[in-house]
Amino acid sequence: MRAASNPAALALPRQWPVYDREAIRACADSIDDGRTFDYHHGEELAELERLFADRCARKYALSFNSGTSALFAAYFASGLRAGDEVLVPTYTFLATASPLLLLDAVPVLCDAGDATGNVTVETLAARLSENTRAVVVTHLWGHPCDMSRIGQWATDNDLVLIEDCSHAHGATWDGRPVGSFGHSAIFSVGAHKPVSGGLGGILVTDDPEVQSLATLLGHPNQRSRETIARPDLRPLYDFGLGANLRMSPQAAILAASHMRRLDDIVAVKTDNCERLLRGLEALPGIARVPQHRLATLGGRYGCHVSVDAERLGCSRDALVAALDRRGLPARAPATAPLHLTSAYSAHRPRAATAALGSLGRLDTHLAGDLPNSAGLYDSWLALPATRLHEPAHEFVHAYVAAAANAVADVAT
Repeated sequence: MRAASNPAALALPRQWPVYDREAIRACADSIDDGRTFDYHHGEELAELERLFADRCARKYALSFNSGTSALFAAYFASGLRAGDEVLVPTYTFLATASPLLLLDAVPVLCDAGDATGNVTVETLAARLSENTRAVVVTHLWGHPCDMSRIGQWATDNDLVLIEDCSHAHGATWDGRPVGSFGHSAIFSVGAHKPVSGGLGGILVTDDPEVQSLATLLGHPNQRSRETIARPDLRPLYDFGLGANLRMSPQAAILAASHMRRLDDIVAVKTDNCERLLRGLEALPGIARVPQHRLATLGGRYGCHVSVDAERLGCSRDALVAALDRRGLPARAPATAPLHLTSAYSAHRPRAATAALGSLGRLDTHLAGDLPNSAGLYDSWLALPATRLHEPAHEFVHAYVAAAANAVADVAT
């Protein structure tokens, strides 16, 4: 949406991430001191890791240069290797699956099992095989999965359970924070995430082997010597595994500034989203994505409504166009189910498979496969969640009023 060219466009609140003056000064001071890198475990990285470990009630937290790198480290440190199958939601960002290909492991896609878009025990069990070694769940757009049932099911089937919490900073399931359930868990702290250092990721775990192997994989020998948790692995510090996936001190400073006020960020985001959803769900053909009674949604990386095309009288995409004409930011969800991507397509180019040999292990899918996820993606409307981290009641009120006019446009 090009607001400047549309005289009807609303005045948009600032795009997240937004940083306070203290964080900006701390970054400037660190740069002025020449501390633009950290081979060791300096105060910036140590503080951010402590904040995540405390929030998730974990023994260990480890910083990385992206959520993707944190996932790669979690998969490697969990012992996943060539040919191991890992159950992965099809409705997730590609990085939940793609690091497995670097280990020649096999991501096996699972359909959404409920209206939140999340996998359930039933959809995971449908894809279980004798080669399954692990399951990774994504708390999609901030909605926690049913970790009570999934955790027990993973234990019963002797599977490593990993949580991808990249959408769900501050979310809880049955009173426990996301990130506290799996064998390990990761958070992205990049881009527009509710906690953002611009680019970064965090791995949390209680397992000293995971912490140690992930450190050897991603961090310099100086830090490995200082912080590896398992003494028998510490002698490997001098060579390590050389992936060099460490976070910058400046990213840590920025992300820590958000973590320290995460509860306030969550409270404001929740208030804005609830006001917006209450206003929109009063319109014909629009409904909010349901929230489980045991879940809280934290910083809500995304905020979506479902469009009933039959009741509304037009498709979701036609509604997006009508909203755009009235200057309202709205679109299809940014992430489409993975089985609709080229890597899983039944028409995948042979040249690509030959060039990236691990792709050859992937199942191929037709457009009609995994229909729950595809149906949700086709019906959901993404609202401007990254504009809702600061008080925005006036914007929300104006958005709902203009959306009502847009719905009237397409309904006539």
